[in-house]
Amino acid sequence: MKREDFEIENTVVTLFCAEKADAPLVIFNTFDSDGSQIMELLSSMNVPAFNFLNIRVNDWNHNLSPWICPSLYHSEPPFDGGADDFLSLIENTIIPKALSSIKGTPAYMAISGYSLAGLFGLYAICKTDIFDRVASMSGSLWFPDFVEFFKTNNPKRKPSKIYLSLGDKESSARNSYLRTVKDKTLELYEVLKGQGINSVFESNPGNHFFETDKRCAKGIAWILK
Repeated sequence: MKREDFEIENTVVTLFCAEKADAPLVIFNTFDSDGSQIMELLSSMNVPAFNFLNIRVNDWNHNLSPWICPSLYHSEPPFDGGADDFLSLIENTIIPKALSSIKGTPAYMAISGYSLAGLFGLYAICKTDIFDRVASMSGSLWFPDFVEFFKTNNPKRKPSKIYLSLGDKESSARNSYLRTVKDKTLELYEVLKGQGINSVFESNPGNHFFETDKRCAKGIAWILK
């Protein structure tokens, strides 16, 4: 795969371009990775050809949070609701730049991410119709009022696939928000099934920080197949 690295509005982006024309484009929002680890795992998983757009999010709690929420810990900044602006940057600037480099027109576009980036992917499909599939790995569905928001704000287009996952120890956290993550994730899963969306929920061993790259590759592989 050809690789391109570029920077847009202080956001570092890495694009892996498929040799095949019209291959789907997968957007992956990440904290500190260039995407190469995920690509290496996916290369051994017998998935169809795809383009991979890795976006390194430089202000995690701001860019990916849909609205204001207090910080989880005293040492961290609050979540201050910058998701709409960041989605606009992705949709109107980053993706067009990527499309100018890949072969043909993507069969579809998908959005994916881990933790708060997983929540952001689900939020994004309620705000724009450009994404056909979502992979939300260990998504931060504990985020206050998010499931209620999703129930009353249908996706702008009905996704063909949505993947949800969670570590089986994630709801054992001491934080009162984080303890709700399993219940909230399963609640959203039932909402998706009720909407007739092809979706799956997968439980993985470990806490929130265990085998994150492997979990991400599994989720992306599922929406690609």
